[in-house]
Amino acid sequence: MIDSQDTVCVIDPDESVHDALSTFLSASGVDIKCYSTAEAFLDSEVLGKCVCRCLLVEADLPGMGSLALVRQLNSEHKDIPIIVLASTTDRDIADQALKAGAIDVLDKPLISGPLLDRLHTAQSNL
Repeated sequence: MIDSQDTVCVIDPDESVHDALSTFLSASGVDIKCYSTAEAFLDSEVLGKCVCRCLLVEADLPGMGSLALVRQLNSEHKDIPIIVLASTTDRDIADQALKAGAIDVLDKPLISGPLLDRLHTAQSNL
């Protein structure tokens, strides 16, 4: 199980993804914070408070983009494991994010069992 004191942050422009992940992860005892853009995440206080223990990020983000976000977080030595959420059309971006420092890629649509397994693995490797 994921440590309930840890927060999983989700960056995805789709509000239905926020709703679905919030419902599922909250029911699993996971605190979750959702953002629509990389910029909104970076502007939040979550990084300064060190409460984000794992980041789920949509591969095809508007604005800054997932690849730029992964690079920025890694260059600033943030210890946040990043898992990229990718549809089949986003595989190139996802592969580039892995090379830039993301730890994993999950294919959309998400399946609950593998999602929880990957979150647990990401947090246990800290």
